[in-house]
Amino acid sequence: MPLRLRIILVIGLVLLLAMTLGTLVAGYEVRRALSAELSAGMSGAHQTAVGAFEDLPQSDHPARDLRELVSTFDGNRHIRATLLGADGKVFAFSSTRQADTPPPGWFRALLKVTPSGMALPLPPTRFGAGRLVLTPTPDLDVSATWNEFLALMGVLVVTAMAGLLMVYMVITAAFRPLTVLAQRFAGLGSGDYAGRVAETGAPELRHLQRGFNRMAGALEATSARNRQLAEQLANLQEEERADIARDLHDEIGPHLFAVSLDAEVIAQFASSGRHEAIPERVQEIQGSVRYMQKQVRDLLVRLRPTQVTEFGLNAAIEDLVRFWATRQPDLLFDLALPEEAISGPTAEVAYRIVQESVNNAVRHGKPGLIRIALAREREELLVMVEDDGSGQGAASGSGLGLIGMRERVEAGGGSLAYGPGASGLGWSVQARLAWPHREGQP
Repeated sequence: MPLRLRIILVIGLVLLLAMTLGTLVAGYEVRRALSAELSAGMSGAHQTAVGAFEDLPQSDHPARDLRELVSTFDGNRHIRATLLGADGKVFAFSSTRQADTPPPGWFRALLKVTPSGMALPLPPTRFGAGRLVLTPTPDLDVSATWNEFLALMGVLVVTAMAGLLMVYMVITAAFRPLTVLAQRFAGLGSGDYAGRVAETGAPELRHLQRGFNRMAGALEATSARNRQLAEQLANLQEEERADIARDLHDEIGPHLFAVSLDAEVIAQFASSGRHEAIPERVQEIQGSVRYMQKQVRDLLVRLRPTQVTEFGLNAAIEDLVRFWATRQPDLLFDLALPEEAISGPTAEVAYRIVQESVNNAVRHGKPGLIRIALAREREELLVMVEDDGSGQGAASGSGLGLIGMRERVEAGGGSLAYGPGASGLGWSVQARLAWPHREGQP
């Protein structure tokens, strides 16, 4: 059942209970007032009858005076008088006005009006023995109460219906922002992060709407960054494939051509009988094959640093340094690696940071020295790569490598900073990563 309907039903139930309680209280007060009114009427009638009885013995026509006494109660809405003889025969009775709209029996029973009459013996006169019976008649009062009850119920019902209508309108207006929020949340679930809600209504609603807008904005920014990252990754893969193709062309291609030439020369030497020159050519071919095998291994290392997972982070970085030292004999490296073994995702991210930083320094900075330092600082692993090059490591490239590093670091909850070196020379990259904890270790 919708929350709005539940609230309206609860309020309607409260109104119904209030109406019922009010009706019961009003009925109790009416019953008490009606009983008091009948008692007062009976008391007045008794006084009237007693006063008449005092003068009755001196009357020369007591029967007439008794009938006049009975007639004084004609039209009385509370008391009916009946003159009875000694044998119970009715000599006279007063007329009582009947109710235009008699109340239903259940209403009369609800009021529980049980009047009790009185019988007054006649004084001794020529009329003889007899009695005057006074009977309370609450029908007119109960009928009037019934009419007032109907009018009151009509007012209460109309008021309650009007109140429920106002409650429905107020709750519908109050729930409208929540309905809009629910629609926007459904939009978020389907990937629509551009939807926002107006910050209106009560302070609690505005706080909720402001929080939703912030969340939607963050999701939209994250989605945009993910798309940008996917494009960057695609560009990086394309650049990596281009580098591999260039390395294959520059490093492997010439040696394959040389092997082909040596094989043709060996065939010529064999056909011409110059067998003593063949071993030298064979050695040339073997040298070219060894060189190409090494190039292929280096390419495989670049594609996947298996040393990180197989031999640890320190071994992988040392192998990376050897790779570049072989190709850049004039380039010096200063290594400071931790004694503690580092593995897992943190080691993978740290290696990629060092790899990308060194690649950028060699390609764009033309440094003479590269410092690589990894150290534990409290619960973090500090990775620092600095060079003394031209400081063009980031400005000369596309910047995709730095963006990729930042994405890797932030994905693990770390931080990345880069810029010119502290001395104003070269380029510096610093990353802080969460220290990898092993089970049972602090």
